[in-house]
Amino acid sequence: MAEPTFSEPLSARDAWFLYAERPETPLDLATVYVFEGGSRIPGGRGAMGVEETVAERIHLVPRYRQRIRYIPFNLGHPVWVDDPNFDLGAHIRREVLPPPGDGEQVRRLVARILARPLDKRRPLWEMTLITGLRGGRVVIVNRAHHAMVDGVSSVDILTLLLDIDPEGYKPDPPAEPWKARPSPSNWQLIRPLLWNLRSASPRERTRLPAFWETRRLALRGLLKLGGTMVRPRSDLFFNRKIGPQRTGRGLKVPLAAFKALKDHYGCTVNDAVLAVVSEALHRWFKGRGERVPDKVRVFVPVSVRSEEGQGRIGNQISGMVFELPTGDLSIEDRLKRIKVTTGDLKRTRQAVAADQLAGLAEWAPPTLLVLAGRIMSTPQAGANINVTNIPGPQFPLYSGGAKLLEVWPFAPLYPAMGLGVAIVSYNGDAYFGLTADPSIVADVEEFTRDLRAAAEETVALVEGAT
Repeated sequence: MAEPTFSEPLSARDAWFLYAERPETPLDLATVYVFEGGSRIPGGRGAMGVEETVAERIHLVPRYRQRIRYIPFNLGHPVWVDDPNFDLGAHIRREVLPPPGDGEQVRRLVARILARPLDKRRPLWEMTLITGLRGGRVVIVNRAHHAMVDGVSSVDILTLLLDIDPEGYKPDPPAEPWKARPSPSNWQLIRPLLWNLRSASPRERTRLPAFWETRRLALRGLLKLGGTMVRPRSDLFFNRKIGPQRTGRGLKVPLAAFKALKDHYGCTVNDAVLAVVSEALHRWFKGRGERVPDKVRVFVPVSVRSEEGQGRIGNQISGMVFELPTGDLSIEDRLKRIKVTTGDLKRTRQAVAADQLAGLAEWAPPTLLVLAGRIMSTPQAGANINVTNIPGPQFPLYSGGAKLLEVWPFAPLYPAMGLGVAIVSYNGDAYFGLTADPSIVADVEEFTRDLRAAAEETVALVEGAT
């Protein structure tokens, strides 16, 4: 008797990130983790032993041993299948920095890693272990494709690999050694799609035109979801066709500064973060001698993941697109305007409505979604910049007994967006990760400087008001 085959279809939301990806815009999420050298427990493996840690726990995340399989003619969404050639060593790379092992060398190496698309013939993730840093620190660059994780919840997934204390834990091993399940043939993947059509009753067949009309309307709804994204925008200097090269910078700000703004002005931490980004953009444009726009259109991803969905791999995100005030205003006025704008968007439930519209994509034929993905990833996308803010754990984490010191997030660049901002909070600090195309944004260091100045001004604002 033949062994049963295994495949699991991607949701339309997950598949979208495959359809919209281009060689120059790999849509994977990257996070740079900085660990202390050595371990806090005798005999601990430290971050250097991350491959052993992954080997012990990978059975807890089956997706990490599955790869993408496309359906012929895009009759259905791609499916996940077990990778019969899975090799953990092919996903955990090692790099050794030559002396002096400074931050500039790390940044250059990380930029090269981010510019390299993941190999779609393998499971869509990889880790790069970087050693040779001054002070003995260990850096891990973790990447996973957006089709696997939604960024907002990826911290939940990584807690499987990170521990809340130096001792850590060793999970129970699987009942039996892992073995790749056979993948279905092309005919096995197509046949159910064709059979559903053939097996329709005469009465159901008379309703098929209405069925296709529903699909047509669903696609219209999907495109309406991106209505804000396809409206003509006022392009900024970094809204041009981007290339494959990447550069990045980071900035650490005490989370207490944003929480103080939240408490004093009755806003959210996210509002406070956006006010700092808004002020930094104003300073940056002015310092460059550019025309300073009154508003910049920003896309902010929003999680719609329910409690039941915590820890599950896959995308459960929506988003809000709104105009960030970047004109000649005080930070206090910026914050007040942002608070009103985000409050209005939440009251109108834009993010939830967007998620419901995105759910209609399940009805849209995959061939049309492929086309829509290409349309939506053209330079006419309506947001100027993407700002992702991810709340992380406010306590220290460990790997192999080594403490996680810093967390630097790097969101992918989208077509015609030569600059992106990602923020993650961890253990009392907010980490800003800036990703840019150096051929378009050659002065990302200046923008980082302006972010720092804007953050310092917010601290002074709160201190002056108390």
